[in-house]
Amino acid sequence: MGNIANFAVEIDRLDACVVVRVEGELDLASAAAFEDALGSAMEGPKLIVDLDACSFLDSSGMRAIAGAAREHPELSIVASHPSILRVLEITRLDTTVPVHASLDDAR
Repeated sequence: MGNIANFAVEIDRLDACVVVRVEGELDLASAAAFEDALGSAMEGPKLIVDLDACSFLDSSGMRAIAGAAREHPELSIVASHPSILRVLEITRLDTTVPVHASLDDAR
């Protein structure tokens, strides 16, 4: 299990998008903070989960993203790290939520 010290999440607004940026390990230790951030970001017309600086993603983080995707019809993901993309592929979340290589592509 990861350490919450290896995790940061911030919320930014870019035009009509709300961006939840994750840095570090999104795992059981950090999932609650991530879920809180997602809950605060749900009001925007378009929600982007930016995992570009995420170094690790486990089932706790995946559960939070999948739950947010069920509640927000315009959720998309930014990810370029091969290990994060592999988790999205294995769980097939990439078939239900758009995954983009960059924030510019997601906007």
